[in-house]
Amino acid sequence: MQDRDEPAQLTLAAWLELLDPVSSTVPSNAQSYTRYLQTAKRKIRSSKPHQKLALLRSSAQDLTPQLDEFRRRLLTTLQALDKPLESVFFHNSSRLEKWFYPFTIVNIFVVGLIMGRFPQLFHVYYTAMLVLLMPVRFYTYYKTNNHYYLADLCYYVNAMCILFIWVCPYSVHLYQSCFAFTFGTLSFAVITWRNSLVIHSVDKITSCFIHIMPPLTMYTIHHTIDEQLKQTRFPAASLRASKTWNLKTNILWTSLYYLVWQSAYHYFITLRKSSKIRSGQRMTSFEYLTTHQFKNFWAVKLPDPWPMLLYTLFQYCYQLGTMMLCSIWFNYRRAAAAFMLFIFWSAAKNGATYYIDHYGRKFEKEVAKLKEEVENLQNQLNVRTEANSASDLTK
Repeated sequence: MQDRDEPAQLTLAAWLELLDPVSSTVPSNAQSYTRYLQTAKRKIRSSKPHQKLALLRSSAQDLTPQLDEFRRRLLTTLQALDKPLESVFFHNSSRLEKWFYPFTIVNIFVVGLIMGRFPQLFHVYYTAMLVLLMPVRFYTYYKTNNHYYLADLCYYVNAMCILFIWVCPYSVHLYQSCFAFTFGTLSFAVITWRNSLVIHSVDKITSCFIHIMPPLTMYTIHHTIDEQLKQTRFPAASLRASKTWNLKTNILWTSLYYLVWQSAYHYFITLRKSSKIRSGQRMTSFEYLTTHQFKNFWAVKLPDPWPMLLYTLFQYCYQLGTMMLCSIWFNYRRAAAAFMLFIFWSAAKNGATYYIDHYGRKFEKEVAKLKEEVENLQNQLNVRTEANSASDLTK
């Protein structure tokens, strides 16, 4: 006889009694429909899965006060950190910039050292820097109401790279799509969006990082890592899996990945947050372009939703156009290295332009202001001298 304290085993007959009490497997002539239903329910409630579920529910209810207390403490801690972080990143940023300047210089050196001496560790360094810089980018953008920018394609491609490196290193279509996106859209965005290598600026260096480091990571994995290591660590990048570059196949896969991102972007940002975007509370790439650089462009003046549709179509064509050269970067190491050098040179040139224009104009304004003050003092001195001479003549 089964002990009453021991939970009953959940049998197939019990489920059948509950789901279908008039089944031929159930002796309906022995008991009534109601009694079969009650018996089935009682057996299910006394089964081990049901008891574990009930225990889990009771434990969750018991932990509710502790969870509420944890949330309250976490919120208090974040609020306490907000003021010093706001002071560091916004009110007293010069001190941060003094430390970030040598940090950037050292990191440029470390990037070259790892690529040349330890290429098998470059993806680890890329991941570590991404984990370090992205929270800062999220905080600064959130405080300035620019966090919708974090849903742009460049961040999506970085997420794809992390997915390939740490989760799906065997996926050939994911690897080649990452290669196409990084050597295509992200690399050319340095030129089109004028990313600047301003080495003291956290914001500008972070922008350069999310556009330059992913293609450098793909370059290192594809061209510099030993083939034996590829087969064990990155099977999708080995010659066995990615010997050739098939343009049609990669257009198909990159289009699918692009469709996933674009669909999610339009649903969560364009549609669900449309009121905040139209009121000016939030800014997106589309809103910035249509209200600043291309506000007088003919397509912007079209009725909705044509501007957004044309922008989406142009962005997709831009992605396809920039990836057309990826077969060269994929098959020829020196060509890929020269291309990466050109992208870095473009960012450095934009940074030099920023320093010369920004600080040069600032210096010119200060010199002009100083010259004006000197002229005013000279005029005042001349007036006083003339007044003193006139008074001496009258005496």
